[in-house]
Amino acid sequence: MLVFQKFVSLILSLLTLLSSGALFGDAGRYSRFTDKVTFAPLTAQELRLTEAERAKSRAWYETYILHAGANGVAPAYDFSVDGVRLACSLDQWTFSAGEESEEGAVRRGGKTALITLTNASAGLTAEVEATWYEKNATGEWTVRIRNTGSSNSGVISDFYALRAALPVAGADLYASRGSHNDAADFTMMKARQLVSPLRIACEDGRSTGEYLPYFNLCGPTGGAVLGVGWTGLWAATFQQLWGGKTRAEIRQKALAAYLEPEEEVRSPLVSLCFYGGSNPIKGFNLFRDWVKGSVYPENAPRVQTNMDILFVSSTRTAAEIFYDLENIAKEKLSAVDNFWMDAGWYAGCTDDWADGVGNWKTGADRFPEGIKAISDYGKAHDDTGLVLWYEPERLTNKSYLYSVGSAHDRWLVDLAPEDDFNERVMWNLAEPEARDFLTRYISDSLTENGVTVYRQDFNYSPADYWAWADKHYYGRRQGIAENHYITNLYAYLDTLLAGHPGLAMDNCASGGMRLDLEMTRRSVPMWRSDYNCDQTRPDLLMATQAHTYGLSFWLPVSGTFINFDSEYGLRSSIMPILQVPMATPMEVLTAYARERADQQKSFFPVACGGTDETAVTAMQYGDEASGCLLYYHHAKAKAGETALPFSGLTPDARYTVWSLDAPERTVTLTGAALLRGEYAIALPQGEKALVIRYAAAGN
Repeated sequence: MLVFQKFVSLILSLLTLLSSGALFGDAGRYSRFTDKVTFAPLTAQELRLTEAERAKSRAWYETYILHAGANGVAPAYDFSVDGVRLACSLDQWTFSAGEESEEGAVRRGGKTALITLTNASAGLTAEVEATWYEKNATGEWTVRIRNTGSSNSGVISDFYALRAALPVAGADLYASRGSHNDAADFTMMKARQLVSPLRIACEDGRSTGEYLPYFNLCGPTGGAVLGVGWTGLWAATFQQLWGGKTRAEIRQKALAAYLEPEEEVRSPLVSLCFYGGSNPIKGFNLFRDWVKGSVYPENAPRVQTNMDILFVSSTRTAAEIFYDLENIAKEKLSAVDNFWMDAGWYAGCTDDWADGVGNWKTGADRFPEGIKAISDYGKAHDDTGLVLWYEPERLTNKSYLYSVGSAHDRWLVDLAPEDDFNERVMWNLAEPEARDFLTRYISDSLTENGVTVYRQDFNYSPADYWAWADKHYYGRRQGIAENHYITNLYAYLDTLLAGHPGLAMDNCASGGMRLDLEMTRRSVPMWRSDYNCDQTRPDLLMATQAHTYGLSFWLPVSGTFINFDSEYGLRSSIMPILQVPMATPMEVLTAYARERADQQKSFFPVACGGTDETAVTAMQYGDEASGCLLYYHHAKAKAGETALPFSGLTPDARYTVWSLDAPERTVTLTGAALLRGEYAIALPQGEKALVIRYAAAGN
């Protein structure tokens, strides 16, 4: 028996290593998944949220969040104090729930309640901020634990935002790769029947470097969609259980720390929605609709075109920029939402844009009247705004912020203080005073420069910096620097937004490495992958198509650089937000406006060929009234007649379908016929991008 137990233990250990990617690097990280994922069409009726589904989500939310503990049921969240779990010590805590209200801390479109847990003997109070979104049948919550005593608390560990058995039977897990500066960024993957635990985690410290923290559990009779808001190291585990349930666990990857008096830590934010049926596309679209209506900031751009007037590492002067602007046809400015000034505008920048980070002031040699002269020019010409790049969390040891931070205890984290020139020093947002100074400094810069879109980047992994700060600043308390840092990052961003009404935020982080739910609450990714930095890549257009396809499962808005060298390139660049060079022709700036707007509607994946030249990539955006299907036939894909399946239509309605290449040649079919794939097109050999539109009778 002992030998058998050791054998089982060995097998479980190997499974854990495999699921974590520890054996084979990236290959091991995704070894439990397949990226050969296909989806069946579904009708408009199947896509709609039913009252039964709404009731199921609400009942779970009330039982395990709103009234948990007080009703004798262990909450869906959990934590330990000196090794004793909340779930095992409910009698030591008192629970009280406030009324759900649209006032106060509520998110847009939801009703928020504050649930308070008190353990007088431990000197601890926990507060759960929980919000219910009736329209989307989605609940979200965050847990905060505070030491209300006069001495250090017990050690808080195993702090789970979600630790529950969800009523989803026989589920496959759908998850997406994060952003690696790779053609495979955002690839949709599936892991079948989670008999052994599947662990997914952030390793880099930027929340979406390895995986997007969004998950769709789909079984034969229903599923659940989960989102995670934590812009640091998170971990999630999923496993099928007996009795028709799936265990789901989500937490900050590592936290084991006592709390000083009045000190507080928080969990990641988690969202959850249940849906019926066996088609995961329903879950994806429920999530997209919630993100669009309640998560994105109200002023977040839905469709936007930004003109690049200062490239990365460029040392262009104001005179050079104004010369180019004066020679642009003025009607082109009417089609541009913002001027885009990327890394390199600040003092101290040479040919290497990183040289000057930490100096968020302009140099008189290049911009004698400051950036404000450019933003004023834009405002006077069709009210064009200004996107301006910052990387506030990083600085060099030759910068202004370094000189300020060096004069204060714990404001900087410098892993290489002996270096003569160190371009990667962290501004320690974990310190409230450091956060407040940085907030004032950047806020003044936004005002001084007339910024309308604050572009925030973050180009290094913070994990080692947080670990160093835990050891040297915070008494070796594991995860405490990260927890305070991330909490203060949100406070920093929220203060900027509140202090600059109408300000929009672009979320970059080396292109798409911070696309978690909390950052999505405040920003959109105008530059979603650094793979697009090199416009000479031979597979760039196929990768761009695949990135749009992959990210569309979760987020309706994203963008990158436009390619207009050919019709194929331009159509491969159809996405909500575009960065365009000054030389972009007028007709290109206004191209495919309807299709870019359609991308805010429902998303229906058809096929993703990635960078396989023999394959195709195709995706549909729209609703039961109208929309488009984007079809990309790669260079070596098979020629001939191809049937195109549609989704989200009403079977007995009649639809007109046409290609933008031949709008006069229309076909009229029923929704049922389109759902069966009876609309066919003929394709020649070689690259071809088709835009197919459809509209119900009367639209």
